Amino acid sequence: MEPESSAPPSRAPHGLLGPFNELLGEPLALLERARAGTLRVAPLFAGAVVGAGLYGAAAGFFQGGAQILVAGFKAPLIVGLTLLLCLPSLYVFSSLAGARWSPRAFLAAVAGFAATLSLLLLALLPVGWLFSVSSRYLGSAVWLHLILWTVALALGWRFLGRALAAAGAHGGTVVWIFLFALVSLQVTTFLRPVLWRPAGEPLFRSEKMFFLEHFGKVFDVPAVDAKPGKAEPEKTRG
Repeated sequence: MEPESSAPPSRAPHGLLGPFNELLGEPLALLERARAGTLRVAPLFAGAVVGAGLYGAAAGFFQGGAQILVAGFKAPLIVGLTLLLCLPSLYVFSSLAGARWSPRAFLAAVAGFAATLSLLLLALLPVGWLFSVSSRYLGSAVWLHLILWTVALALGWRFLGRALAAAGAHGGTVVWIFLFALVSLQVTTFLRPVLWRPAGEPLFRSEKMFFLEHFGKVFDVPAVDAKPGKAEPEKTRG
């Protein structure tokens, strides 16, 4: 049986930003409305797509030009595909830890986690944009965004951990966030290039590559020129 809450369901938030303001102030209220059958998850998933897309577009300023749109398009794909691939493990891991889900409650927890990640990415967007637009080396930009993504995941886990506890899980589920992080890095590699694409290169690369190899190779890319899409050759050391 799914754990029941003695608190009455909270009133549904109003407006486009209402559900996201609620996530900041009363993150578990959406689970109460899910149990009551009054929760609408579509706005949360839509907001997650928009938030990830805006962050990706800001990151695309590293190269500028069309890559802003490319990164804005690929960032929601990375988050969405990662979440989709990790849903079965989340359900199994949490159930083994004692969680008892109804379909609505599980969907609410997933939607809340996705929306929380989007809020965190939006909060970190100015920082990501600054380092993207002012960095000359792809390796520096990639690892900066990796750090910001790690921060977003760590804070996003606070919501999901509380949601799992409310569903009855007792420890052991923190391993899932590490799995999610690893999958997100491999999905990013699978959907590359994201931040920088040489002229004439396809939108997606087909060759196989492990994410550690990918993130190592970004340091081989020469410094980018001030003009979008160009790179200047490394100066030969005497």
